Amino acid sequence: MKKAPPYEGDEPYLYFAFADGDRSRVWKLMRLLVNRGCRVWYSVGPAGSAEELLRRQRRAADAALTLLYLTDAACADQDIKSSVLVNQKYGRPIVCLDPDGTDRRLKMGLRESVPHVPLYEHTREEDLESAIIHAEGFSQDIIGEAGHIDKDYFLWILSRHLFRLALILAVTTFVGVRYFHWFQPKIVDEVTFSDPVILAAMRQAAGGGSITEELASSVEVLWLDGVPEDWDELSELPALERIRLPQDAVTADTELPEGYVIELSGGDGK
Repeated sequence: MKKAPPYEGDEPYLYFAFADGDRSRVWKLMRLLVNRGCRVWYSVGPAGSAEELLRRQRRAADAALTLLYLTDAACADQDIKSSVLVNQKYGRPIVCLDPDGTDRRLKMGLRESVPHVPLYEHTREEDLESAIIHAEGFSQDIIGEAGHIDKDYFLWILSRHLFRLALILAVTTFVGVRYFHWFQPKIVDEVTFSDPVILAAMRQAAGGGSITEELASSVEVLWLDGVPEDWDELSELPALERIRLPQDAVTADTELPEGYVIELSGGDGK
């Protein structure tokens, strides 16, 4: 995750103390401070060497104000605990941020002056705003030129939100198509035929699919493989003009419907 680098200059600064495991939650809080112009110093992870450990202790001790993200992980971090207690010993202001409504000031070792070490819940934005204003009130010297979200960070935030939006749209579309039949063509009411000869011809005309009202109203030529028992069902085909029958299916006694062109095929010709 992209983050603001710790302030390493000589001007007054704020020490943001937090455990390594909490840094993903702390980052957005730190961004608020940086964008307000606060000079913020912090350290992440083990020191790695005695020299680095001493450097960190000096930076923590020289801070004009300590802002402590007070979690169980922070209380278990001996480096954080040591630097916070040193700052308390020298009377430097400490402001605690409470992420979950649990007061851990005594667990951190802030015993003698707990009432004088303010604790703020930052579950609500207005509470975090109060904590920041309180912190700045201790030392206006930590405020410099207001920072701004850089272009890369803005693009990263934008791309993350666009990805989430695309994922939501994809899931919504899948569910809609799968279970609610979104974006599928409307099925027109089907037409049923009881006569097997006409039904077979219409099935062939439909390509094996449903015989819809739209299809029935567009059929102009009907290919039959025999003489139907009931010609009345042709009334369901308003555009029908021509009927084609095999010649050997028609005899002298065959009754043919009126109003259509009847074509006979096979035998000795059409």
